Amino acid sequence: MILISPIDQRGEAELLLDAGADELYGGWVPEDWMERYRLLASINQRTFAGAQIAGYAELKEIVQRTHDRGKRFSLTLNAPFYSDEQLPLLVDYVDQAATAGVDGIILADLGLLRLLRRRHGGLEYHASTLAHLTNSGAAAFYLAQGIDRLVFPRHLPTAEMAEIVGKVPGLRCDAFILIGNCPNSEGLCTFHPSSPAKIWPCEIPYRIEPLAPDPSPRLHRAMARQGSWAHSDRRHGCGLCAIPALAAAGIHGLKLVGRGAPSAQKVRNLALVAEFCRRAADPAEAADYRLRARVAHRRRFAAPCSPLVCYYSEYCNEA
Repeated sequence: MILISPIDQRGEAELLLDAGADELYGGWVPEDWMERYRLLASINQRTFAGAQIAGYAELKEIVQRTHDRGKRFSLTLNAPFYSDEQLPLLVDYVDQAATAGVDGIILADLGLLRLLRRRHGGLEYHASTLAHLTNSGAAAFYLAQGIDRLVFPRHLPTAEMAEIVGKVPGLRCDAFILIGNCPNSEGLCTFHPSSPAKIWPCEIPYRIEPLAPDPSPRLHRAMARQGSWAHSDRRHGCGLCAIPALAAAGIHGLKLVGRGAPSAQKVRNLALVAEFCRRAADPAEAADYRLRARVAHRRRFAAPCSPLVCYYSEYCNEA
């Protein structure tokens, strides 16, 4: 499996590639978009400058440094949808990115995919988690529309991922592995991460109030889960225990979250995943692999494993 890391600035390129990244991804906001839509819409699901590459010249340099190492770079263009008014700006944006040499585009908007596939057929197109492709039928439909890769939504268990991989041959599938787990289904979430304090909407405590006087047990569980989420930290999101199962499922790439995070954290997280990919491939490590993974999680985040932030909670309580 390849390792996929976020990047926000040119100085991170060599650090991340040295730490084991096989592919980098990041976003950049062009000036015309800033002038027209800065306060209205995000071009790529990030609203603060620290999570964006500073400009076109820096994007070109990052892509060149990545290619010099024989690796790939993908550009984030993954808002759930764009308006017809925005499409001309987006086409010009991707024209510039293609000139800079980007290898792929991460997106969710089906209309944009069809448009770009005709215009830039040589790029690799990734269906973002914002596309919310949760079954083989949806994945096969996007494949027919021109998608080359799929980023699985965060809440899918490894068994369902394996089923989709098996039923949709020819589609490469990536899965999240570290940082940024969320209680909500991202492709269906209508919260907008726009806080200047970089507080994500899912971190804001709120209560679920039932409309019925006697809510169902399922709703009670949802209420309890939501109430407990405020006491956890989504930055502790981890899937280390599931790496052997993800490899067996045929996952193409392990994707780390962290656009806007400090460089040292990106490097440390990447090195940790690379270490456990090596451990997962070593039969001698199999007997105590999950124990080592839990110990590493506690060491990295100074907190125990929790089903709330575990990407693959089917493994969270296993020995």
